[in-house]
Amino acid sequence: MLPLRSIAMAVVLVGAACADEPTRPDPLPPPVDQGTSAYIVVDNLHATIGQTVKVSVVVRAADAGLKIGSYTGRLHFDAAALQYKAEVAINDGLRVANPNGAGTGEIRFAGASATGFSDLTLYSATFTVKQANWTRALTLQMEELSAAKSLANLSPQLQVQRTVFAAEQVKP
Repeated sequence: MLPLRSIAMAVVLVGAACADEPTRPDPLPPPVDQGTSAYIVVDNLHATIGQTVKVSVVVRAADAGLKIGSYTGRLHFDAAALQYKAEVAINDGLRVANPNGAGTGEIRFAGASATGFSDLTLYSATFTVKQANWTRALTLQMEELSAAKSLANLSPQLQVQRTVFAAEQVKP
C-alpha cells in the first residue's frame, strides 16, 4: 500500500505544481464584439535566434459584411532583435510599404481598394530573429482605417491589441 500511496501523492504534487501554468501558453485574441480590432500575428511565437519568422498585421471587424477600403499604419520592432528580410506579397487591392526605416525598427504600410479588401491581412513581412524575447518590442500603430463603400472613418472604434498572437490562433 505504501507504494500506491506514494504514487498518489506524487500525482497530487505534480498536479499542484502544474496548476499555476496555463493550459495554453499563448493568449487567444479577444472576440470582436463591436467595431474593429487590429492585431500583430506571427507564424512562430517561439522562433529562436537565426530562425525566420513571418510577422503580419491583421484586422477583424464585428460586422462581417464590413469592407475595409483604406488604411495606413506602422509596425514597430526592436531592430537589434529582428532584422527585416522581405515583404510578403498580398495580391488584393493596392498595397504599399516603406521599409526604409527597418534599420531603426519601423515599417510604414498603407493600402486602398475601392471595392474593399478580401484579405484582411494589411501587411506581412519576414524577419530574422537576432535576440531572444524578440516579440517584446513588436507594436502596431494604426493611423487610418476607412470603410470601402461609405468611406466612413473606422479609426475611432478601432482597438489595437497590444498582445502578439500566433497565426493559428487568429482565424478569419
